[in-house]
Amino acid sequence: MSSSSGRSSSKQFFVHIVMLVLGLIALVPIYLLLLNSTRTTEQINSGIAVLPGRDAFFSATNNVTAKWDSHEQSGIVKYADLVMDKTLKEENGQKIVVKSFTESTSPRLVINNNNGDIIATFNLTNGTVLFVSDGQIINKDATLARRITLANVRFNWGVLTGRGFQIWQGFGNSAFVAICTTVLCVYFSAMTAYGLHVYRFKGRAVLWSVILIIIMLPATLSIIGFVQFISMIKLRDSYIPLIIPSIASAGTVLFLRQYMTSAISVELIDAARIEGADEYRIFNSISLPVMLPALAAQSIFVFVGAWNSFITPSVLISSQSKYTLPLLVRDLAGNIYRAEVGAIYLGVAISLIPIILFYAFMSRYIISGITMGGLKE
Repeated sequence: MSSSSGRSSSKQFFVHIVMLVLGLIALVPIYLLLLNSTRTTEQINSGIAVLPGRDAFFSATNNVTAKWDSHEQSGIVKYADLVMDKTLKEENGQKIVVKSFTESTSPRLVINNNNGDIIATFNLTNGTVLFVSDGQIINKDATLARRITLANVRFNWGVLTGRGFQIWQGFGNSAFVAICTTVLCVYFSAMTAYGLHVYRFKGRAVLWSVILIIIMLPATLSIIGFVQFISMIKLRDSYIPLIIPSIASAGTVLFLRQYMTSAISVELIDAARIEGADEYRIFNSISLPVMLPALAAQSIFVFVGAWNSFITPSVLISSQSKYTLPLLVRDLAGNIYRAEVGAIYLGVAISLIPIILFYAFMSRYIISGITMGGLKE
């Protein structure tokens, strides 16, 4: 008995280590995604960043006014180290400094007098909006430039919401589909697994073999026939074909049945029958509470899959008002968003927030669900 217990403990420890390593690996792209969502397009194009920059989260006001010590009351503006398309861009009639991290130059404005002598030099930081042009005559104490006071995250958010990215509508649509899919899939898969584990009937082995074969088939293999069938019954542009097919999930049935063989004994079911409980009450009041760790673990997988589902919704959903978040994120790659890469990263990062929260809430069950359902002495 002690030897069996020791092997079980070592297996559970191994599963914990594997899950920890996989979790750390999964955090790397999420971290880079969140980091780039706080950067501007120019910062992203300048190269990869591993550590967050100061300007990624806040920016201080830094107005530049034409002040100098000489007696001249006006001067001539001259751009120094400011090159269009490299350190300077024009947007909505405004010229904005976009100095990259990889450049050694320091963008600046120089004020010359009428003789061409320099009377003042102003260094410009990234994100500075210029109010003067090269060669323009400027009076003393006038405003030359100002620093953009909006943080990059707020700027990227403004790009998303200002160009048709219906974030809250996408959240609602994705949440409706993912929650309904998760509840139906987990409950009916548990019921199917319960029937295969408890009942003895003809064709049981054949049915189990069919389920195993279905697991090995790629889901995209049947996408054409599925779309044709949905079109025939006139359910396109509806959430029904996204939710109802989840009831028949072969992978979830397999996992839950393997869990039941370790956690639920047929003698317990027979005892409940002797006490007068009907089959539905036995399943809902006895079996489901025992299966809670496995149900929670599978809920994570099903919810993540439903939330990130892209191929089927992209084929069946045509109304933009019914778009889920993955479909909205797909539209961020259109031409109108191509110039604002930071906004695209922010949109993708926002779509991951519910997944992270759901996983954090349910993760306490995932280890026990996997170790009990996948390991059997």
